[in-house]
Amino acid sequence: MARFLLACVLVLLMTFVTCRCQETDLHLVNALLEKVEDVTRRLAAMKNEAASIRKSMEMDSVEVKDVASTMDNGENERIVDIDVDDDIEKRQLRSNSVHQAASVTYVRWGRKTCPQHAELVYEGVIGGSHYAHSGGGANYLCMPYQPTYDTPATGSQSTRGLLYGSQYYTNDFEPYNQLYKHDPPCTVCRVPSRSTTYTVPARNVCPSGWNIEYTGYMMTSQYGQKRTRFICMDENADYVFWTSYDQGTAAMLYPVEVRCVNGGSIPCAPYVSGDELTCAVCTS
Repeated sequence: MARFLLACVLVLLMTFVTCRCQETDLHLVNALLEKVEDVTRRLAAMKNEAASIRKSMEMDSVEVKDVASTMDNGENERIVDIDVDDDIEKRQLRSNSVHQAASVTYVRWGRKTCPQHAELVYEGVIGGSHYAHSGGGANYLCMPYQPTYDTPATGSQSTRGLLYGSQYYTNDFEPYNQLYKHDPPCTVCRVPSRSTTYTVPARNVCPSGWNIEYTGYMMTSQYGQKRTRFICMDENADYVFWTSYDQGTAAMLYPVEVRCVNGGSIPCAPYVSGDELTCAVCTS
């Protein structure tokens, strides 16, 4: 546009000079030249102003891009933070869900109830193999009071394993001497929010970080009888009142003594030969 105006002025000037060269007035020529110079200055000023505006617009554009980039980065960081927070929250929820869903069960030998913090699954009596039989199971079972049968064979068979009730044989052990030849009860207990149970022999406390379910004394069959497992009988053991005293045929339960040997795997001091062993049932 500026170049076009300048060209027009020059053309008019040349036309004027050409057409009226004989009558040229020097004063008029000078006036026209001054106007040309004024137009030139104005055009230069307009050019500078346009350049300044262009530069300002470029700077504004850069600032807008920086702001947009900052906003994008901030939004991305916010999104990342939200994603991380959501992931942590989901992990915590999963962990809490697993923790809440976890539970552990154990048998409380010798009692008809569970500890206050545990849930009763069922109660029953202790059963096992006959003390004089060489075959059958080697473990003790907590037998529910109400069995459920499904198509049993009629009568007794000679090709079967045999299960009997159990009795305390504790007449020479003061904590349980009043239980002698009575039938011991049992309960199956469930503890929510825990996943592991363990019986600690020879101690009536649990390791650090573990919870005590109950404490008592180790019991098993007499060493000259059929081999069975060791169980932890509750220190406040009870008996089943409606059973008969000294029913005779039974899986017998005796306290457990330690036999230590100096320099042996079970060393004397701290162990003492002849002392009955304690126990603890622990959960975590």
